[in-house]
Amino acid sequence: MRIAVTGADGFVGRVVVRELAARGIADVLLTDRAFATPPPFEALPGELADPAVFARVIGVDAVLHLAALPGAAAEADPAASRAVNLDLPLWLIEGMAGRRLILASSIAVFGGRLAAPVDDATVPTPTSVYGTHKRMTELAFADAARRGAVKGMALRLPGIVARPRGAGGFGSAFLSDLFHAAREDEAYVVPVAPEATSWLLSARAVVRMLVDALLSGTTEGDAITLPARHVRIGALVEALGRIGDTGGFTYAEDTGLRAVFGSYPPLATPRADALGFRADVDLDALIEAAFDD
Repeated sequence: MRIAVTGADGFVGRVVVRELAARGIADVLLTDRAFATPPPFEALPGELADPAVFARVIGVDAVLHLAALPGAAAEADPAASRAVNLDLPLWLIEGMAGRRLILASSIAVFGGRLAAPVDDATVPTPTSVYGTHKRMTELAFADAARRGAVKGMALRLPGIVARPRGAGGFGSAFLSDLFHAAREDEAYVVPVAPEATSWLLSARAVVRMLVDALLSGTTEGDAITLPARHVRIGALVEALGRIGDTGGFTYAEDTGLRAVFGSYPPLATPRADALGFRADVDLDALIEAAFDD
């Protein structure tokens, strides 16, 4: 089976590349705008919207689509978000023509101020450009899967830590900055209160689920919310203090960030659980994996 990965030189994409290599997968095409270092598989730099690049990507047996414009950047430029977060996935859904496609969707489809608990019956009500485009993509995928026009899954990713410092376009960047500040023994102003809560996964855990989905033969039309750790920010800071120094951490809440990224209720994911998808086993395991990655 020949596989293509879009957004392969991004934070999650690089971990996917390592995971595919570790599993002995050899026939892989990677694409991104550019590659910082030569990857271990065939690399195709360029814009996915370029017809020549796109034709190469849809010429494979299975695609893992990671390329996206992040949430804050999408909100700042809705037209660019439509081009990247909606048009490209729609082209892939059509272009894969009955073959396998794994779409990286997002918990942003749920919007903010969710009632507890969130589970597989929770109706998505996006409140951002990014979340709306992701939800539109989910609906298009579900319709294509219903008609047998595509195989695969759309998987809703939670917050992934720890992204590199300075990762542009992510309103949730502070969730990763906590890890970097603790590791470097730096003072840090946490922009949400200690009782704020988020859904988090290490890149390692989310990549295991993405690659498992890619290599499986299962098709799920309705989007699947991946399991995640329901993390209280104060508990995260305390746990980070066992590995680094959080003595210089203080709190100054930004109510906007709290509403979007710090108000998540408990999460239940029975459909994902039944498919064998698993989050980091506990907060300490999440932190260890995040530092290792």
